[in-house]
Amino acid sequence: MGLKDLFKTPDERRRERARKRRKAFREAENAIEAVKTRIKKLKEERDRAYGEAREYLKEGRKPAAQRALQSVRAVEIIMGRLEQKRWVFEHFLTKLEMAKTDQEFASALQAINTVIEIDPEVVADVLDEVRDRLGEQADVERIWERVHDQELAEASAEGAGDVASIEELMSSLEDEIAAEKEGRVPARTEPGAADGQAEADEVARLRARVRNVIEGKGS
Repeated sequence: MGLKDLFKTPDERRRERARKRRKAFREAENAIEAVKTRIKKLKEERDRAYGEAREYLKEGRKPAAQRALQSVRAVEIIMGRLEQKRWVFEHFLTKLEMAKTDQEFASALQAINTVIEIDPEVVADVLDEVRDRLGEQADVERIWERVHDQELAEASAEGAGDVASIEELMSSLEDEIAAEKEGRVPARTEPGAADGQAEADEVARLRARVRNVIEGKGS
């Protein structure tokens, strides 16, 4: 703390802390956007490599196609790791934003307390009771978080096992090229397409179930 800080009023110190807090959150949000931009570029790189592999295979250059597919798979793995890190960072940022909101609420309550005549003992009793309830809820949240972390750890331990192997990518690409040469419509399975279709099917199934419940047709 410099000498000039000694002469700052409480309001000036409060405003300075608020400025630093806003700057820190802006930098965190910028970091998240930077990762999202990086992932977007990686997707473009993956699609370009997949297109090259496709052209190589059409020309009968299978070794070159395999090298391109290795690039596709490597990019998929990097994207998966970046997505995991982005999710954790964004999750923590959300929690910190909640903490900032709590701080703002506390300041607002303190300001109200200075202009309204209330019984501090009554407020303390009520807040203690609320705090007890929140403590119970926090225990439940910790249970959920522990299970969630275990699931994430298991998923991470699998590593790149969730990404299609080179052999699987090559087989899919060969089927696609063969179908194109025969004039059939290929069942294209570019990276990420299966997950999107599965998610769409699940959403449709849940909507149908809700509609049946509303109409009295059971679950």
